[in-house]
Amino acid sequence: MAWLSVRLSVASARIEALCDALTDAGALSITLRDAADVPVLEPDPGETPLWPQAEIDALFPLDADLAEVRERLTLELGRSIEHMSLDVRFVEDSDWSQTWRNHTVEYRFGDRLWVVPRDAVAPLGAGAVLRLDPGLAFGTGSHATTAMCLEWLAAHPIDGWSVVDYGAGSGILGVAALLLGASYVAAVDHDEQARLATRANATYNDVATQRLRIFAPDELATTPHDLVLANILAGPLMTLAPLLAALVRPGGVLVMSGMLEHQAGDVLERYPQFRFAPPVVRDSWVMVEGTKTGG
Repeated sequence: MAWLSVRLSVASARIEALCDALTDAGALSITLRDAADVPVLEPDPGETPLWPQAEIDALFPLDADLAEVRERLTLELGRSIEHMSLDVRFVEDSDWSQTWRNHTVEYRFGDRLWVVPRDAVAPLGAGAVLRLDPGLAFGTGSHATTAMCLEWLAAHPIDGWSVVDYGAGSGILGVAALLLGASYVAAVDHDEQARLATRANATYNDVATQRLRIFAPDELATTPHDLVLANILAGPLMTLAPLLAALVRPGGVLVMSGMLEHQAGDVLERYPQFRFAPPVVRDSWVMVEGTKTGG
C-alpha cells in the first residue's frame, strides 16, 4: 500500500498550529524531524524539547485533495507560504515491527543476561533472557549508555534488592533487574508512552506482577532503595540530584549513565553523599557507580 507524504520545513513556533491544520486536512499521521541538524541534548525533566527549525512529514491517503491541504496551510502561514515549497512524494507501506526484528541482533551482557527480539529463539544455554519489543520508547540495549548499565546489572548480585529505574524508557533496565533476581522495581518516566512500553515489555517477560510498579515522577514516594538506576542525560542528573540521592539507602548503590566525559565532573559534584568507583567510558559516554556513605 502507498501513501502521499507532504513535507515542509517550519520554525518551531508554528509547529502546533500547522499540525492542527494538517490533521484537519485529513493527515493520517504526522512526524517531526530536525530540519537544521541542531541536536537537543539537555531537556529538563518533563520538558518536551523542539528544534529551532523542524521538518513536518504528514502522511495522507493517495486520493487526498492536495489543493485543500495547501489552502489550509495558506490560512495558517499567510503570504510566507509563497516562499515555501511543499515536498510531495509517494511512500510505500512497511511492516515496521518486522523491520525492527530483521535489523536487531542478540546482545549478551556478561554470562547471565541475553537481550533478544520478542519472538526470537533463546540462545542455547542462555541464563536470563529479556525479550524486547521497544514499541514507542527508546531502549533496545544497543546504545552505549544502556549497554553499560545492563553489563553492570549482569555483573553484580542483586538478588532480593529493591530497585528504582528512573527514566525507564522501554523498561529494559528494570525488567532486566527483575529477571536477574531483584525483588522489586519502581519504573519511573514522565512520558506516558514510555510507561506503556515498560508495561508491555514487562508483560512479554512475565514480570508484570506486584514486583514491578510503574510511576510518573510525581507519583513516586521517596522511600530509600538498595539500587537506583538513572540512564538519563547530564542536565536531568544534576537537576534531580537531591531526589535520586534520597532514593538510595545508606550503603545502597547509585548507577548513573547518559553523561558525556566532559560532563561527568559537574554531575558527580552534585552527589557528595556517594563514594564513586572509577567511571566506565564507551563511545564518549560515561557510566558511574556510587555507594551512599552519608544521609
